[in-house]
Amino acid sequence: MTRYAALISYDGSAFHGFQRQRGLPTVQEALEDALSLLNKGMVRVTGAGRTDRGVHALGQVVSFDMFWPHGPDALRKALEANLPSSIGVFEVVPVDEGFDARKSALWRKYAYFIWKGDCRLPHLDEHLWRNGKPWDMQKARAFLSMIKGHHDFSAFCRKADLPDNAWRTIIDAKLENIGHMIKVTIIGRSFLTNMVRIIIGTMDEVAAGRRSLPEVELLLKSGSREEAGPTVPANALFLWEVKYDPSPWTKGGYPLCWDWI
Repeated sequence: MTRYAALISYDGSAFHGFQRQRGLPTVQEALEDALSLLNKGMVRVTGAGRTDRGVHALGQVVSFDMFWPHGPDALRKALEANLPSSIGVFEVVPVDEGFDARKSALWRKYAYFIWKGDCRLPHLDEHLWRNGKPWDMQKARAFLSMIKGHHDFSAFCRKADLPDNAWRTIIDAKLENIGHMIKVTIIGRSFLTNMVRIIIGTMDEVAAGRRSLPEVELLLKSGSREEAGPTVPANALFLWEVKYDPSPWTKGGYPLCWDWI
């Protein structure tokens, strides 16, 4: 029995999130079904991030144990061949038995894509949030600077899933724009349910002039869900990268083409 780590990507449009749910298609179910078929016995996978329904991933990482005598490259090809076309497998590597895709992660990076143009982009529309409202980019960046650090993010969590301890650490948060396209990236050790999408919804209100930065400061101290911005659509959110030290990947892991995006 060997423990493996796999670097995968998926289009979340057809899935009800990563985590297995009875009677609903999920990424975890698809992976476990394919691996169990190859293993000729049940295989359970652990994911680095439990993405919600409709959320995508370019850099999800999973770990699992199985018997496989043909080498990791053959396992990668066999696994991908038995998955739906909405899931891709970049690399599969053997790892130490103590490696856990979720617990061993140092941080997770999420990316959210916003289109500010008047026209639609038919080829990308399903993976963007179309938002044509005028924004003050300086205020948007000031908001992202404000959320960095260790804060109480109770106001930025789906109310039904609010834990006893909602303090989380944002390592970095930044905004990049090329023409009408905006990419927001947020790095943190862990995230609450819907946290990134509520952060983006609140940033939208600040950038559009409907909420002040001092209000955000109060939200990060003692805010409730009702006081924060809306939860923006899931289709524009990607689990972009998961960081480990040392990195388990032998082929560089993340494809160089990602630097273009």
